[in-house]
Amino acid sequence: MGSIGRMIATIAIATALAGCAQPGQLGSERSTPDQVPPAPVNPAAAPASAALAVPQLPALLGAGLVDYPVEIRTPGPAMYSVRTSTLPPGGTTGWHAHPGTEATIVTAGAVTIVAQGGCDPVRYNAGDALFVADAVPHLARNDGPGPVELLSDYLLAPGAPDRYDAPPACAA
Repeated sequence: MGSIGRMIATIAIATALAGCAQPGQLGSERSTPDQVPPAPVNPAAAPASAALAVPQLPALLGAGLVDYPVEIRTPGPAMYSVRTSTLPPGGTTGWHAHPGTEATIVTAGAVTIVAQGGCDPVRYNAGDALFVADAVPHLARNDGPGPVELLSDYLLAPGAPDRYDAPPACAA
């Protein structure tokens, strides 16, 4: 078979295969507007293999908007961790820093953050998110009447502590 014949055969095979893929099979989970999502599976009514065929997405623990640009860089490998924390009324984290970056979502209540470089207290309400750059001393405090719940993720140097105490960087 000549080069033109191989090219025609390749185009024919590619054309035939292009119609075989369904949304989500090639790495895209977007569906077309006319696609109907599958009906939920009742595990009691379906065989075990059918119940396993429907993927279950993890529960959303929180979402928030960081309304300013964020830049993250690591000099090498980094450890990623996620933690929840609760600050009671009047509670504070004390001045501390992390050997890496922190992104936090306020999932309940309102928290006040004071950070080196700005020093003006900033209040974040439930649904807000904040970002603290690598090694920036900061504190979080609860000035409200109820508990504050936070969902924080960290990108830290491997083997380093999650946090370390820092001297006050501002008058809190």
